[in-house]
Amino acid sequence: MDQDMESAGSELPSEIICYQILPRLPSKSLMRFKCVGKSWSSLVRSPSFVDAHQTFHRNKLNHLLLTTWDKSTRQQHFLSVQINQEGIPTAATHLLNLPTLSFNQRLYNAESINGLVFLYPSNTVFPHNNQANRDNLLRMFNPSTREFIALPHAFPRCCRSAHSTHHFGFSPLTNEYKVLQVQGFQPRDSMTRAMTFMFKIFKLGTSLWRCIELDLNDLPFDPFKCPFHRRSVSVNGAIHWMHDTQNILVVFDIADEKFRVITLPQNYNCAIHKFNFAYGNIVEVFGCLALIGDEQLTQQNMMGLWILKDYENQVWVKETFRFPFVWSELGYPVPFCSIHTGELILQSSKSSRQHPNHVRLHLYNMKSKSFRESEIVLPSEWRFQYDTRLTLLASFDDSVVPLR
Repeated sequence: MDQDMESAGSELPSEIICYQILPRLPSKSLMRFKCVGKSWSSLVRSPSFVDAHQTFHRNKLNHLLLTTWDKSTRQQHFLSVQINQEGIPTAATHLLNLPTLSFNQRLYNAESINGLVFLYPSNTVFPHNNQANRDNLLRMFNPSTREFIALPHAFPRCCRSAHSTHHFGFSPLTNEYKVLQVQGFQPRDSMTRAMTFMFKIFKLGTSLWRCIELDLNDLPFDPFKCPFHRRSVSVNGAIHWMHDTQNILVVFDIADEKFRVITLPQNYNCAIHKFNFAYGNIVEVFGCLALIGDEQLTQQNMMGLWILKDYENQVWVKETFRFPFVWSELGYPVPFCSIHTGELILQSSKSSRQHPNHVRLHLYNMKSKSFRESEIVLPSEWRFQYDTRLTLLASFDDSVVPLR
């Protein structure tokens, strides 16, 4: 412990200062303390301090990650908006900007876990020998500390063409953050046009991807009909997708890196209830996995939400929303994320008529079964031409989780 730490702890025990007082501070303040001395910097980065900080800040205040695109400069901009204690969005703050992917003009999507944001291009198609094959397209970002890294390249070289999707997960058992890459490709020496899959893992804190040895014939689902291209949901130490045809959830366990499946509730049928929602039909609701559905009720301005209340015993509970407005005219808003006020933020599942520089939030309180509206307006300095829309990407918490 250096002199600065000893001085700070002269009146109070260092244990109380380090794990009861300092973790209550916002990450922005803690980042300034890192410059005080080596012991302060080591403390803020230690796993025990990071856990204590997460405990104090979990479900206290939420931040929303939004994006917009400047066509003139081909830059994608990322902004954050804090939802205050009353559930009202504050002014937007600019976080960073990234160049648009040059080979297909595809924008970045985002997934967030414990305050870390994974930025990735969705369902990226790589033409053989394209310059993009050598680009580092994946980013990990902590908006609270502004720490930012590019993940190494992981493209299959012995193939004719390939597409890849990426999914972010966290295991509380091992305290590991991992990115799963699902590559579908045609082997270059194949005599047929048959596609195959390769699965790779990148663990945060390492420098290389590694392959997972899996026999496709042994998987408990049909991988060729699994919508890996849709956004996944990571809860309970696993990554989840809804299978399009088998009426199951495909599950990838982060700790043991194996696939398994969860049976959907008996009164949920993919062919009947599933929406054609670009992000998929599963969402996290207050730490639980949930299924969005019941398209049969859309004409009655109602929607069903099946919540996996008991993950271990696979106990599902159905909630039904009745909207106080014409659902279709607002683009069929569905649950996007839950926030500290006990409300769900709803996002339109289809194109809406919203102004390009505004995001209208519909919030649903599950206890009172009431709706309210709020609005996020893009600051004038971040309004670009060509009718580029402000889009909600993810929700994240204040966090000091290090990337290295």
